[in-house]
Amino acid sequence: AIVNFTMEFINIVTGWPGSAHDSRMFKSSMICGQFEEGEVSGILLGDSGYACDHFLMTPLLSPQTRADFNYNSNLKRRRLL
Repeated sequence: AIVNFTMEFINIVTGWPGSAHDSRMFKSSMICGQFEEGEVSGILLGDSGYACDHFLMTPLLSPQTRADFNYNSNLKRRRLL
């Protein structure tokens, strides 16, 4: 599911078995294609299970600098609203 900044659901994908990974479901979803084609604007926040993309911010896997650590910390806080 995707929610906006007011915690309203804007997209829900159903029909996958419980063992399917979130990123696999997302890559197969209509909303992902719409983001990839520029039909939907905005930025999504994801965890490290997702690949970073121009519309999807994910944590840095090997943060090196204070800025890297701050980025990961801020991203984590935003995802846990």
